[in-house]
Amino acid sequence: MKKIKINPDVIKNRIWLIALLMVTAGFMVLNIKVYAGTIKKVKHDVAQSIDTRQNTQKKTEQWQDLKSDLTMRYDKLRYENEALNKTNKILIKEEKKHRVLNKSLREEKKENLRIQKEMLPFLMSVQEHLQTLIENDIPFLQTERKNRLNKLKKLMEDIDVTIAEKFRKVMEALLIEAEYGNTIEVYQEKVSLDGNQILGNVFRLGRISMFFLLFDKSKAAVFNVQENKWVSLDEQYIPAITSGVEMASKQRSVELISLPLGKIAKQ
Repeated sequence: MKKIKINPDVIKNRIWLIALLMVTAGFMVLNIKVYAGTIKKVKHDVAQSIDTRQNTQKKTEQWQDLKSDLTMRYDKLRYENEALNKTNKILIKEEKKHRVLNKSLREEKKENLRIQKEMLPFLMSVQEHLQTLIENDIPFLQTERKNRLNKLKKLMEDIDVTIAEKFRKVMEALLIEAEYGNTIEVYQEKVSLDGNQILGNVFRLGRISMFFLLFDKSKAAVFNVQENKWVSLDEQYIPAITSGVEMASKQRSVELISLPLGKIAKQ
């Protein structure tokens, strides 16, 4: 059998080669494990990154929606604020006007109260003068005029009646009495003449005088203010008084007539 001679250096090199291969294999196994871990970590990081991005996208969309809603609300509130500012300016002007008006009304009310305090005594004085006038005037429509005067007196004494209403009633009575001075009228009434009560036509000539004429035109009379009684007239005045009665009754046109006026007021 042929002996094989082994070279120690070859053996030594092979041993180093085997050792190197074993170390390299170990490193490769280690690298594979590390690589597998790295891949797993990368996959985890990628998945986490994707989730994070999705969440970020979702939150971004939510923020965009919220931003859009807030922008709309802001614009609406801004427009409302501008409108309110304009309205406020208008109201400030109106408030100034109302302050001026209220001041004017307070002054007017104060003046009205002063006038009312002064007006009532004045109206009472006018009412008393009316009473004196009717008492001293020729006695025409006595019942009507005295009733009006009595009602006016009661109204003036009524504290529940306003000054304005009292003023209106006093002015109304004055106008009626003043109107009597511009009108003529005829009415039927019994008068006391020569101690007898006789019925006939009473002809009122304004506030100047009153004449009486029997229905048969046989007798005429005039009211004597000085003596406060009816006094018979001469027959010559009967035609003129008859004409006056017919004119007051609108039975003939107005014309000039001659009548004995005499005293027109008491002395």
